[in-house]
Amino acid sequence: MTQSNAKVLMIPVSSPQGIGEYMRSLIIAQALQAKWPSLDIQFVLNKHAPSAASCPFPTHLLNNSATKEKAAVNQLLQQLKPDLVIFDCSGRASQARQAKKLGAKVVFVSQHQKKRAKGFALGRLPALDAHWITQFKFVDGDLSPLERFKLRLFKKDAPIFTGPVFSTPAPELPVEFAALTGKNYSVWAAGGGGHQVQGKSATEEFYLAALEVATPEQPALLVAGANFTQQLPSTDTVTVVKSLPNVQLMTLLNQAALVVSGGGDMMGQAIVLGKNIVAVPVAKDQPDRVLACAAQGLIYPATLAKSDIVAQCHKALRTPLVAQYPAEPGLQIVLADIARLLALPTAF
Repeated sequence: MTQSNAKVLMIPVSSPQGIGEYMRSLIIAQALQAKWPSLDIQFVLNKHAPSAASCPFPTHLLNNSATKEKAAVNQLLQQLKPDLVIFDCSGRASQARQAKKLGAKVVFVSQHQKKRAKGFALGRLPALDAHWITQFKFVDGDLSPLERFKLRLFKKDAPIFTGPVFSTPAPELPVEFAALTGKNYSVWAAGGGGHQVQGKSATEEFYLAALEVATPEQPALLVAGANFTQQLPSTDTVTVVKSLPNVQLMTLLNQAALVVSGGGDMMGQAIVLGKNIVAVPVAKDQPDRVLACAAQGLIYPATLAKSDIVAQCHKALRTPLVAQYPAEPGLQIVLADIARLLALPTAF
């Protein structure tokens, strides 16, 4: 097998709640396929996650997320013998060691301090060939003295701070949203659609707020999320869609007058695009991240309450944010590192 025919196994966290890790893995997989079509790319997913039914790549289904399926994942690794395994915030140290033992290059992806610590765990670090940190450095901080010591101890390269990973926006809006061209529209997305805070659906609260903020001159597009199981009707001012391919979503974000997001991946993507953002923490790992971004003047923060979201949106529309956060495109950083790991025949 030549390296351009290498087998790549994507193992993201997958559940009926969030979808960020799967979407990041999908973005990377589709970019790999476009650049190196002969790569054999496969996914390992929780069969209960909606993404399991829609993944466009060959998929191996588990009864739970990979982290809770130690034996099943190790058996798959033994059966498939991949050349590269990418654990996106998922997996156990023993699974990383198994992949390494079988000859694979092993990558761990982390997006907050708790997951980052797993990448430095003594049982996992020796098995890693790369660690990608997708969080902004100002949120979780640079490497600590202890982390640097562990890298020296095991003679490992420092992790790469990739920042958010997303598709390059297209120059024009998708045909189905062409009516938004030239309008000061807003894009709303609470995340994967499964998030609840104190029994309150984040997506439903976003929808109620969008109904109050949107006008015929400033219409709203709400992306409910693949994990959202209810039905929300579109209105004259608010268009509701289930989900969008990332390149379409990024294109819509790039031309929006306002972005209203959860405190996950889309917030980071919108920050890199330099957008006017209202961000709402909708998961337990998001409040500190939202506050850190607000402290940098990159977002307007809000709580998951319709009145607060509406008030912050009106503030953002009156006084749009103009802060720019300098960042290299995370997807290109990731592709370059995969090319290095697999010695793929392309220069970046």
